[in-house]
Amino acid sequence: MESRIKESSIFITGANGGIGRETVKQLLLEKPGLILLGCRKQEDADKLKSELQVSAGSTRLIAQGGFDMNNPSSIELAINEIPKELEFNIVFLQAGGVVFNDNYQFTEYKGRQFEKTVFQNALGGYSTLLELKRNSMLAKKARIVFAGGEGARGIKGMIKSPSFETNDQLLEYISHGNKEKYNPMNAIGVSKLVSALLVAKLSDLDQSKEYIWFSPGLTAGTNGLNALGGIKKFVMKHIIFNLLKVMGKAQSAQQAAKKNVSALAGRVAQSGDIIGAPEGKSLGKLVDQKPMNPLFTNHYLRDELWKIVSNHFGDLTKKQTRKNK
Repeated sequence: MESRIKESSIFITGANGGIGRETVKQLLLEKPGLILLGCRKQEDADKLKSELQVSAGSTRLIAQGGFDMNNPSSIELAINEIPKELEFNIVFLQAGGVVFNDNYQFTEYKGRQFEKTVFQNALGGYSTLLELKRNSMLAKKARIVFAGGEGARGIKGMIKSPSFETNDQLLEYISHGNKEKYNPMNAIGVSKLVSALLVAKLSDLDQSKEYIWFSPGLTAGTNGLNALGGIKKFVMKHIIFNLLKVMGKAQSAQQAAKKNVSALAGRVAQSGDIIGAPEGKSLGKLVDQKPMNPLFTNHYLRDELWKIVSNHFGDLTKKQTRKNK
C-alpha cells in the first residue's frame, strides 16, 4: 500500500519524548511535506527542530511548545500560534505518560476534577483535536492516531486488567479514582482504556476521518519514567527495561517508532481499530485488542463516557466555530 506520509502535513504531540523523537526520525525518511513538533516546552521543541534540521531535507519543521496535556488552555494558546493556513492530514496524539505518586492526583478543568492519568493520556489529546477542529486545521480525510498501550487489557505481572463491576464505577473512577490503593501502572491501563473507548466512539460518529488506537508494544527508552526520582528511575530505565528487552518482552524506541510510522502511513489499522500486542504478551505480532477486554466493546459505557467528554469539553463531531488568532 502506498504511504500517506509523502508530502503530507503531520502533527505530533510529545515529539521530544523517547518514542516521539524516533518516530519523527522515521517519518522524515518518507519525506512528508511538513511536521509540526508539538512539545510541552518551547525550548524543547526548538532544540528538537535544531537537532533534526539537517536530516529534514525538504520537509518543513515547525517547533511549537505549549502542549501540556493537563492544560487545555495552554493547548488552545499553542494552536492559536500555529500558522492559520496549515491543515493536517495525519495527527499523532502520543503525549502523556505515567503519574508516579502514592495517591490519586487530579486535574481541575471547568469546575470538575478528572483523574490525572486519564486526563493526560486521553482527554488532553481530545482537547488538542477539538482545538485543531475549531481552527479548521484537520483535513477532511485526516488520519488521527491515539497512542495506545497493552495496559488497557492488562499485562500479567505488570498491569492489572482494567475491570469494573458496573459502568458507573469507571465513570466514578474518572472523576474520583477508586478505593483501591493508587498504583501508577494500573492507572495508566485505565487511561488507555478510556482513550480506546473515545476512539471507538469517534469512529462511529465521524465517518469523514479515520480514528485509530495503536500500540507498538511495550517499549524501553521512553521518557515516561523520568518522573521517578534517583535510584528508582535508574533501576527501572537501565536495569528492569533492559532485562525485559533481553527477555523479548520490550523493544527499543527505534523499533516502536517504525511500527508507529506504519500506522500513521495507513499500512496497518483502519478507522475504529484498537491494535496492539497479542493477548497475554507485551510484545509481538500486532493484533485486534477488542476480544481481550469486554469493556472495549461495551457500547453503553462508550456512550456514557462520550456524554461526559462532549458535554464538558465540546463535541468534536459537530461543526466548530473558527477562533480568531
